[in-house]
Amino acid sequence: MKTFFLYLLLGANALLVLMNMTSFSAAPGGEPDRLSSQLHPEKLKIVGHGDDAPVAEHAATEAPAAEPEPAAAASEAVHATESAPAETPPSKPLSLACVSWGGLTKAQADAISLRAKGLSFTAKPQTVTGSSSWWVHLPPQADRAGADKKGEELRALGVSDFFIVKDAGANQNAISLGLYKSEESANRALEALKAKGVRSAKIEARDASSIKLEVTGPADQLAGFSSDTSSRVPNAPRTNCTPAR
Repeated sequence: MKTFFLYLLLGANALLVLMNMTSFSAAPGGEPDRLSSQLHPEKLKIVGHGDDAPVAEHAATEAPAAEPEPAAAASEAVHATESAPAETPPSKPLSLACVSWGGLTKAQADAISLRAKGLSFTAKPQTVTGSSSWWVHLPPQADRAGADKKGEELRALGVSDFFIVKDAGANQNAISLGLYKSEESANRALEALKAKGVRSAKIEARDASSIKLEVTGPADQLAGFSSDTSSRVPNAPRTNCTPAR
């Protein structure tokens, strides 16, 4: 009987060893399957402790933006006021002046007008007709022979400064004794001829046209322009005039 139980115990132990080696001691698939079935700790993430952390995070997400404080709003208003452009005071009307030049030729007047308009000045030309010279002469003779005869008579009286006008026209065959810029000078020459015995000589005023130019502009700018222009036409008299509006 003892022998029977001994063999039974040995058989049970052998069966237990066999079961441990096949079913209970090995994971399905062997050692690799057992390792892959383990948890991965590096993928774990701790969200928080307790119930307070998620609530705080949710409250921070839904909280509205804070309104600017009154002091900040006032600072922005002051900055906007300082940045606004200042109003420009009304400009004072320009003080105008006028200068005129007389006795100009057309070329001179055109040159001055062009320079004046380039500076935004107003240029107003005006044609003036008047006596520009006085001519002392003997009236025209009937023909050239008569003019030559008068010339011989003048030489006999000691007058050699003359010439016979040859150009066709009203004064052809007249004898010119001089052209003078002023009437006073012409009268002195005539008296000197009479003193030599020349009786038929006379004076004739010769008219010529010239241009008077008025230029109006700001007084401070016109002063320099006026001085420069007078240096270019020194023989043209310069006067002040009433500014053109």
